[in-house]
Amino acid sequence: MRFLVRASAGLWLWALGFSLLYGLHGIGCAREWNRLPLLGGTVFGWSMIALWLILVATAAAMIMWARHSPEGLERRLTLCSTVVGFVSIVVTGAPVIATTACL
Repeated sequence: MRFLVRASAGLWLWALGFSLLYGLHGIGCAREWNRLPLLGGTVFGWSMIALWLILVATAAAMIMWARHSPEGLERRLTLCSTVVGFVSIVVTGAPVIATTACL
């Protein structure tokens, strides 16, 4: 069981992060956070960016964690999963920096 958790941890983090960003997006738009100014931006924009950066930092920490998993196939799968999860979080979350999301 531990093997499966380690081998899929990065992808689980991506799935969780994607769901959190999507959920925060829905809440922020519904409550019109995009109309509340904050530090040259909006509450909506800053909350989305903050969550994305937390997810990126967590994925980077997971890569460091994966480097200490047992050697062999388990380590390779864990590292591969965490790197794929990290890249996926960066790519799918990057639009929060440059776009306005509420229409």
